[in-house]
Amino acid sequence: MSKKKRTTTASTAGNWDRMLNAILLPNQAARFVREEADGRITLAVPTRKPGFLFPPISWVIRPPKERLTVLDKTGALIWRWCDGTRNVESIVERFANMHHLSFHESRVSVTGYVSSLLQRGALAVSVQQADEF
Repeated sequence: MSKKKRTTTASTAGNWDRMLNAILLPNQAARFVREEADGRITLAVPTRKPGFLFPPISWVIRPPKERLTVLDKTGALIWRWCDGTRNVESIVERFANMHHLSFHESRVSVTGYVSSLLQRGALAVSVQQADEF
């Protein structure tokens, strides 16, 4: 039985490069609901119909068509920066400058928020393919 060799972040620089060059876009199906005075925003993100919902079950169980997602001030700021013109690296740099953090400290915060927004369906990602020679 062979054991898989574990890799660390430092040994997978290519993965970071690809992720940092990804372009983030707001989910076009999500809609802006409201903004609070404290900077929080609420988004309505469409949900998928579960695979087990077919007649006659679907006659009784009605899943919601959308789910409300509330973003705090930081999440709202990052979501607004994900406009399809910036890559993750430029968002990380902008966040670092705004909060007086190092690039690596900022990368941890931004990628955490971006990951959460992707899981919630508020963002989409566009990864540029490298030219193959």
